[in-house]
Amino acid sequence: MKAPYLSTIGEIARVSGGILLSGDPSRRVKSITTDSRDLDDDCVFVPIKGVKFDGHDFIAELVSSRKIIGFLTERDGFTDIALRYKVAAILCDSSLSAYGAIARTHRMMMPAKVIGITGTNGKTTTKELLWALLSSSYRCHKNEKNFNNEIGVPHALLGLSADHAFAVIEMGMNHAGEIARLSHIVQPDVAIITSVGEGHLEFLGSVENVAKAKAEIICGMKPDSLLYVNADSPHVEIVEEAARERGVRMKTFALDAKADIMPEKMSPGAHEVAIVYRGESYRAPLYGMHNVYNLLIALAIALDFGVTPAKAKEALSRIEPVDKRSEIIECGFTVINDTYNSNPLSAASALISAERIFPNARKIAVLSDMKELGKESARYHRELGRRVARHEFFALYSWGEFSRDIIEGACEAGMPADNARDFSEKEEMIAALLKTVKQGDVVLIKGSRSMKMEEVTDALVRKR
Repeated sequence: MKAPYLSTIGEIARVSGGILLSGDPSRRVKSITTDSRDLDDDCVFVPIKGVKFDGHDFIAELVSSRKIIGFLTERDGFTDIALRYKVAAILCDSSLSAYGAIARTHRMMMPAKVIGITGTNGKTTTKELLWALLSSSYRCHKNEKNFNNEIGVPHALLGLSADHAFAVIEMGMNHAGEIARLSHIVQPDVAIITSVGEGHLEFLGSVENVAKAKAEIICGMKPDSLLYVNADSPHVEIVEEAARERGVRMKTFALDAKADIMPEKMSPGAHEVAIVYRGESYRAPLYGMHNVYNLLIALAIALDFGVTPAKAKEALSRIEPVDKRSEIIECGFTVINDTYNSNPLSAASALISAERIFPNARKIAVLSDMKELGKESARYHRELGRRVARHEFFALYSWGEFSRDIIEGACEAGMPADNARDFSEKEEMIAALLKTVKQGDVVLIKGSRSMKMEEVTDALVRKR
């Protein structure tokens, strides 16, 4: 990914903590990129080592074809070619860490107030809501899509300019320590933990450890900064203790627990969620109970930063659902396209929302694996099946490695065996579903990203 970056070779070497092996330190730089295919004039290349590719493998070709004016490297051996073509070479311990350091320095030079967001669920939608609300009154920046890792976050920060008043930065993780590293780069003035739940347990081991990992967002915050935490999540005390140790102020928001920020009324519907907050009614064209949380915290922060109720209402009216996240598609029957990802917390929320919003409809759950749950995967999938039965779904169709566990859980909780069907192939499940679904039904489709459950959605939509 390429970002505009007005600097010099010498300054890049300094802020990255690198050593300039060749090149003119006064040479002007106009852009910086981590993608060898996305280049610009006067561009510096940062090679990142990934699962499939190592950016270092492209340095020689980029230099010899004169497509870049400089590069970072964590390998010896490029000095000769850099000298031959009069290209700058900067040696660093880790090009990924150097890229983060460059972005951090740029962020600290910009006047924008930066709001960091993490959580098991709700990060992207909360980011989009808060960005839209703040943008109604200020120039506001954000990371695009869900570019929320140690490459995407620095790229977003490098897009900050002097006329931005705010930046809303989503921060993702699946291992301990990752949010801490991102927080040190982002240096949030304000932070949000949208939720804590059973995500990435394969790597984190327990929900307590998930809470600790999310609390790492505090690591880059200054004392007296402000952290907002979902009080309906488990282990809020872990976050509270981390905030206390850092001297960070904490406010809570909730729908069920007692909290600093709560709606006076709430009404989730099929095509909008609505709340009354501080005596005013607000509506957003979103679906599901989980989006009540997202709307509540985004609205509370935007109002605190001076967005007027009138501008907030106008901004919310233009919101569009984030792709594949609780997207409602009407086909004569209703499809809840929630196929972007799945974990126990988001799956539970999806089932609760369907029961509450469509109480009289015949509901069919179409589910697949929830990934990265580790040794407790089978147990979590059986509990998912039990939830399907408890939330009064008529039928359950399931496919994937843990499909049988989902089905067993549903039958244990009372769903008739004829209505709970396990399939060995996704195509077989789709064919059976197309024969079953009828006008007026509500079909919830959910699974982890790698299961590509949007293919089920596409088949149902084509049916209409």
